[in-house]
Amino acid sequence: MHIKSVTLSNFRSFKQQPEIQPFSPEMNCVVGRNGSGKSNLFDAVQFVLGCPKFWSLRTEERQALLHEGSGSAAVSAFVEIVFDNSDNRFSLDADEVVLRRTIGHKKDEFFLQRKRATKNEIMSLLEGAGFSKSNPYFIVQQGKVNALCTMSDGERLALLKEVAGTTVYDEKKAESLVKMEENAASIEKINETLEYMENKLEELRGEKEELGQYQKLDRERRAVEYTLYDKELRRAREGLDEIEHARNEALERSTALAEEVRAVHDGILGEQGKKKAREGALRRNLVYLKSLENDKTNAMTHKTKLDLEVQEIEEQIQQGSELMASNKRELKKINVEIARVETELNDAVQPAYEEAKRAMAEMTHERDEARKQMDALYAKQGRGKQFRTKKDRDAHLKVQIEELRVAKSEKENLLNEKRDKLSSLRKSLASEKKESESKSKELTEKSKLLSDLKRSIEEKKRVRNEMADSRKEQWRSINEISDKVQEAREASRKALFDMRKSMPRATSMGLDALKHIVVQEKLTVGVEYFGLVVENFSLTDPKYATAVEVAAQNSLFHIIVDTDATAARLMARLEKDKLGRVTFLPLNQLSVESVRYPDSTDVAPLMEECVVFDPAVRKAMEHVFARKLLARSVDVASTWSSRSNMDAITLDGDLCSRRGALTGGFVDQSKSRLHAHFELKRTEDVLKQLEKEHCEMKEKTTSVDQQVSSIMGEVQRLEAKHANLDHLMSRIEDDVGKLEKTIERHSKQIQLIEEEIPPMETQITSFDGQIDRLQNEIGTHDNNLTGAIKTDLTSTLSEEEQELLDHLKATQARLDKQVDEHTNVLEDVTIKRQNLQSLLEDNLIKRRNELTESTSRIRPDSNNASAMQAQRKEELEEKKRELEEASRALEDVEKQLAEAKAIDETLRSEIATIKNDLEQLKSQDAKYQKELDETHETQEKLLNKRSMCIQKREDYMRKIQELGSLPPAAELTAFNKKSISALMKSLDAINRQLKKYSHVNKKAFDQFVNFSEQRDSLIKRKEELDEGGLKVKELIESLDRKKDEAINRTFRGVSAHFKDVFQELVPNGAGELTMRTAMDEGEADTDEEDDERDLNNPDVSLYRGVGVKVRFSRSSENFMMSQLSGGQKALVAMALIFAIQRCDPAPFYLFDELDQALDSTYRAAVASLIKRQATRSDDPDNPRESTQFICSTFRPELVAAANRCFGISHQNKVSSLHLLSKNDALHFIANLMSEEEAVGEVTSLATSKAVGSRGSTSSKKRKVEDESADEQYATDAESASP
Repeated sequence: MHIKSVTLSNFRSFKQQPEIQPFSPEMNCVVGRNGSGKSNLFDAVQFVLGCPKFWSLRTEERQALLHEGSGSAAVSAFVEIVFDNSDNRFSLDADEVVLRRTIGHKKDEFFLQRKRATKNEIMSLLEGAGFSKSNPYFIVQQGKVNALCTMSDGERLALLKEVAGTTVYDEKKAESLVKMEENAASIEKINETLEYMENKLEELRGEKEELGQYQKLDRERRAVEYTLYDKELRRAREGLDEIEHARNEALERSTALAEEVRAVHDGILGEQGKKKAREGALRRNLVYLKSLENDKTNAMTHKTKLDLEVQEIEEQIQQGSELMASNKRELKKINVEIARVETELNDAVQPAYEEAKRAMAEMTHERDEARKQMDALYAKQGRGKQFRTKKDRDAHLKVQIEELRVAKSEKENLLNEKRDKLSSLRKSLASEKKESESKSKELTEKSKLLSDLKRSIEEKKRVRNEMADSRKEQWRSINEISDKVQEAREASRKALFDMRKSMPRATSMGLDALKHIVVQEKLTVGVEYFGLVVENFSLTDPKYATAVEVAAQNSLFHIIVDTDATAARLMARLEKDKLGRVTFLPLNQLSVESVRYPDSTDVAPLMEECVVFDPAVRKAMEHVFARKLLARSVDVASTWSSRSNMDAITLDGDLCSRRGALTGGFVDQSKSRLHAHFELKRTEDVLKQLEKEHCEMKEKTTSVDQQVSSIMGEVQRLEAKHANLDHLMSRIEDDVGKLEKTIERHSKQIQLIEEEIPPMETQITSFDGQIDRLQNEIGTHDNNLTGAIKTDLTSTLSEEEQELLDHLKATQARLDKQVDEHTNVLEDVTIKRQNLQSLLEDNLIKRRNELTESTSRIRPDSNNASAMQAQRKEELEEKKRELEEASRALEDVEKQLAEAKAIDETLRSEIATIKNDLEQLKSQDAKYQKELDETHETQEKLLNKRSMCIQKREDYMRKIQELGSLPPAAELTAFNKKSISALMKSLDAINRQLKKYSHVNKKAFDQFVNFSEQRDSLIKRKEELDEGGLKVKELIESLDRKKDEAINRTFRGVSAHFKDVFQELVPNGAGELTMRTAMDEGEADTDEEDDERDLNNPDVSLYRGVGVKVRFSRSSENFMMSQLSGGQKALVAMALIFAIQRCDPAPFYLFDELDQALDSTYRAAVASLIKRQATRSDDPDNPRESTQFICSTFRPELVAAANRCFGISHQNKVSSLHLLSKNDALHFIANLMSEEEAVGEVTSLATSKAVGSRGSTSSKKRKVEDESADEQYATDAESASP
């Protein structure tokens, strides 16, 4: 066995020691500067092993062990040692043994294999493994070697006794001596008491004669008193039985009344719940009724409005029909008149106008031609006077001809323009007519599309109204469900409050907090977190509820989790946020023993019979219910609980514990935890269902809202499309109107141009005649002068010309007269024609167009009478349909209103009935309460009577007991037949006789008997004490012998080992231990007994000390301890330590700076010795197992011999242990030694004087030391040579 690792936390200078490589099972070396914490490491091991200085720690001592470095103050510390137990030195079936000790301000605990253990268990385990209290030298701390060096012989003897384990013998001997002193004191007291009793018995023997007479009367008195008291006792018991019977009846009555009261209370709560539900329903129905009344008002208003609108539309249709009929009649008349006017105009007036116009034109043309010829002749006649020469005349004529040609050309151009314009107008007219026809056709199509849109809009609005009504119904349903959800929430809160009342407040807070913590920690419910125990099972039958609740008790509210890590996380959160306290059941840590249930029909396993659960939580259920039985009755439960070592519970909740306790009585179901949990679960389920319905209803309402919004959007889109189409049709109508006006204007323009062309053509012809005449006058034609006959320039006309002139004058006069006459005729015809045209165009045709437009239907929303009439009819049909729907809606609302009123009456009737029932229940409750109070008063009275009877019974029983020993039965039966009054008289007579013996010692006989019995008892006790004293004396003698044997055996063993160890350390030297006795000092007396003493076990009482004799070379003399130098003393002390250790080997050894006082030669020898002892040896002559050494040092020898090296550093008041290579450790030691040498040079001058002033003793010591050093050096040289 050896130490594998040491873990320190907040122990002295160590704060948190990280895990390092395990210690070697052989030799380990720890290096570090002074103050780094090496000694704290060794103290930590002693702390765990319970060494004397750490065995019992006070508060201030525990506080001193806590780490006081930087950072927050430590409140607890622990040291944990892991031992290798492969050799099974510890009596545990494990390859590793983990031992931990934890301390705090108010705690000091041991842990074995990480489970709490007591100090006695730990010490027994350590002593069994070889850690002896009597030999503490397996741990050698600083100063121990120096203490051994300065020990006297007597102190070494005390050390030897301690190693031999004499402390145990001394403690047992001290205990035995104390017992002997106690026995002696007891025997002395017994002797004094016996002497007093003998004297008292002599006095009592003289009073026995009178006492006989007194005792006879006294027996008679006691017989009477006993009989009297017995009768009174029986009377009291009979009264008590009667009272108990009455109390039982009252209790049964009280229980029955309590049940009745509870039933009435439940009924009141139920009726109040019904009342609250009915009132809520009534409230909702009133709201519904009010909304229905509003709906009815709105429906009636809407229906009335529709009725009025229908009547108005019907009146408008009737008026429109009458107007259309009137318009048709007027149109017919107008058409007749138009036909007449047109006939007149076309058949008479227009031909007359045309004829007059033609004749007028012909006469005017003829007159104009005659006038022009006359003018030409006059001009020709006048040119003879005007011009001197013919040439001038011709020039002037040519100018006129040119002017006429220009005028003709202009007139021809104008005519061409008129003709072009006429052609263009005719083309435009044809195009406009075609466009007008196209627009009219498009207008017709648009009108049809507009009608379809209007019908679609009306259909969408109808659907929207239906969905709006449906949405209104759904809103009403949502309000009802919202009220029900609110009621369910109230019921759930009340159930939660009732459940919280059944558990501690801290548990309630913890359970509430866990709901949020589980979500925040993202624990998987059903995998990592399972919830309460009560949430993880269900009852197979409700009748088992009481038994299951009694069986589980507070475990119902324990939390099931998968592992202890999950429980630790949740507990940390609860502790951090101060959120309450709960109990966790980690499934991985629950250890449930297998249970064999009894095979009987009277009992059944409660876990299998009453509950159903998920197999995943079976361990938790077994933890709660495994050792629970369901019993048929209390007697059966009591029998099987003790027989099977299980708790047995009846269906009524009576519990028989396996430890013998019985629990039972009345179970108030209203305060049941399971009932509260199931009620909470039921209300939560109802709430979830209602919330689900509420959500579904809201989703449906949202869907309807979306559909209504969609329809409204579609209606708006259609209305916008309708408006756009209407606007487009208005524009088309405007365009058609404009086209018709343009066509009419163009037609008039064409007619006007057609009328203008003939006069222009006549004028052009006239221009041609004038030009011809002028050319003829000049004698040229077409500007061709060649071969032309030129007229002479004369001032007179020829005869022909004169005749022509006269003829022209006569013609002109005739034509002027005819023109005047035809002008009047033309004017009359023109006026008549204009009147007819004006009548036709400005009056008749316009009116006909108006009437035709009013009676024709171009589009639904046009302003003509026909369209308006058709629109009114459609609107009338729509309004009638809406009126029908409104009537149906009103009927539905009235029907719903009637149903709501009926429900209102029903609810009010039910509420009134419930109030009556509630009043009856309250009166019944008051009645039962009064009876219950009377029953309680009766019980109180009976209880008082019972107390009086019990007091009487106790008094008479006490009096009977005070009578002492009773007379014989024959004397008692003599008074049995007497009454109580007769017994009272007899008792009075006997008491009068007893007064004669008042001077007699009435207790003389009893005292004599008592003193005799006490004397015999004391004599027996004295004999027992004498026998015990002899045994204690023999034990002391045996302890002395064993102590002497142990001391002698230990001295021989240590002495032999000391010789061997010293020989190993100083090969050329020798050492031995000598026992200094009283005989050596002349203190002991030599007698025959001393001669007969066993030479192997001499008398230890003669020992005075243990001396040491050593020599350091073969030729030197032996030296005593006081003659050695400091280094030699240290070497001897180490030899003694190793000898003690070999005498009583330990599992491992800890040396703290063991080689501090040695020089390099001895340090190498010590290191070699430790190395040999630590290393396993397979030598058949001297087999040896490896032994673990852990040494601290400042020197390189132990480091060089170590198997593993560790370093301790100290920074920021914190020590830390870490693994070092051997080279690093040697380098660290070399640096320390260099620093020491530097310090030594500074102090060498101060110490030189002290060295020179030493006496002869010091020189002798130096001589011995020099000789031993030379001898050791030679030995080392010989061993190093090949």
